[in-house]
Amino acid sequence: MPILKENKKWYPKDWKLRSIFVRFYRAKNKCEWCGAKNYMPHPITGSKVILTTAHVYDNIENPHQLLNLKALCQRCHNRHDVQHRKNTRRKKKYKNQLSLF
Repeated sequence: MPILKENKKWYPKDWKLRSIFVRFYRAKNKCEWCGAKNYMPHPITGSKVILTTAHVYDNIENPHQLLNLKALCQRCHNRHDVQHRKNTRRKKKYKNQLSLF
């Protein structure tokens, strides 16, 4: 499968097209979880909303299928990814500690 440069194991070649479809057509420029409007101030944080395309489940056979992708504001995306990021930091820290020996 063709891939993007960012993460050669992860993103398919048509990722940009999928992301555009999810954010602008299917979600109609709004966060699919909280309804915050793209490019407008977030109703809770007040920061400018930039919609992202998130994988709801990473550990499935085909994580890039459209049913697994959601258009999310930064707040919802960060809240969704918090545990994954903690685990990744923990693994990197452990790996770095092992490399000292």
